[in-house]
Amino acid sequence: MEIFKEITFEAAHLLPNVPEDHKCRRLHGHSFHIRLFVDGPIDKETGWVQDFADIKNAFNP
Repeated sequence: MEIFKEITFEAAHLLPNVPEDHKCRRLHGHSFHIRLFVDGPIDKETGWVQDFADIKNAFNP
């Protein structure tokens, strides 16, 4: 069985040491979309492949 968890986040930065006319000199942002897949057998006791709380915690260490 395969399960997955998705997370989307935004981040911004600038590169102060590039030339003045470089596009990355100014503050700019990026969008990120991550999909983490977990594949494995279903646990007979819980009926789960993995506890989603553990997966969520992996995204927020």
